Amino acid sequence: MNSNDIDSKSSSALYLWAFGLIFAFCFTIFIWLLGPNLNYFVDSLLPDQGSSWYYWKLPSRDFWGMSIVWVLYLGHQFSIWIAVYFGQRDLKGFRSHSLFGLPKYSLVALSVNLFFVLLHLIQTQIWFDGLAQDTPIFTSQYSVIIMLAIVLILENPRRGLLIGRKIGKPFTSQVIGFFRRSHMYIFAWALVYTFWFHPMAADPQLISGFFYMFLLFTQVNLAWTWIHFDKKWIILLESYVTIHAVVVAVFNTSFFNSPVMWPMFFSGFAFMFVFTYIYAFKLDRRVYWLVTLTYLGFLIWLYLPTPIGYGRSILNMIRFEFLWIPIILHVLAVFFAGLTYLKIRE
Repeated sequence: MNSNDIDSKSSSALYLWAFGLIFAFCFTIFIWLLGPNLNYFVDSLLPDQGSSWYYWKLPSRDFWGMSIVWVLYLGHQFSIWIAVYFGQRDLKGFRSHSLFGLPKYSLVALSVNLFFVLLHLIQTQIWFDGLAQDTPIFTSQYSVIIMLAIVLILENPRRGLLIGRKIGKPFTSQVIGFFRRSHMYIFAWALVYTFWFHPMAADPQLISGFFYMFLLFTQVNLAWTWIHFDKKWIILLESYVTIHAVVVAVFNTSFFNSPVMWPMFFSGFAFMFVFTYIYAFKLDRRVYWLVTLTYLGFLIWLYLPTPIGYGRSILNMIRFEFLWIPIILHVLAVFFAGLTYLKIRE
């Protein structure tokens, strides 16, 4: 294979990636444009009742509507799992590194995801409710948290767990190998379940989440390609959750009078970028210091009284709210790695 063949095949993955970005943007706009069609459903929603309440579900459960949602979800879920299974079987040599060009798996996964994305849009327009009608709100939240924690395990050899420090036991090569082989099944569950949990409505909280889902589906479609392993792309996907979380927190405060939580989400996920994600890049030490000092400056501004700072209560700083998300993700990563390590040793 000459260099021209390699460049041509390598660019095919780039084209699929570009298509994924364009689709994510355009389809998100399309969901927003169709938003007024759902006013009949939205006007019937019950008032928000706290953190354990999911706002975007109808007051009463429709048996046939929910039966259809579950059938569509399970169809999407098992279709992707089957695609992953055959993809792994056909590409055994590429489980830990990339290949040139697009495998058949990518075209199958793309077709499956496009098909069910369209079905979910139609289903929302007709019946509205997602899986949230039948399942607790925390299941959707925790599925994404689990995914982010497992990424920390997978990326430990490249960037370490904290400030570039690579962890040995229980993050052994056998443990990381296990998650490399199995993470596609876990992530496919986390993404497809979360995707069907929410209706495709036009509220900012949902819109920003579906845009994120489309980016993550693009990553699923690109498995075993060089883009799937690209550290810049991976960090972008990890970091976008910051934007989504802040959007959700800000609009929940504005619409539902929820407590002001955006500083906790932003400072927590920004901590992950500053002290973990950025160490995937081999940067000058001065760059690390500059980014770190910028983050610390933001924290100082956040808790300084107005008009000098944002004026957030000092009690939130004393409770170390900016560490809650990093602690949860790192503890889960160590827990999953440790559990797997012990199981492998048996």
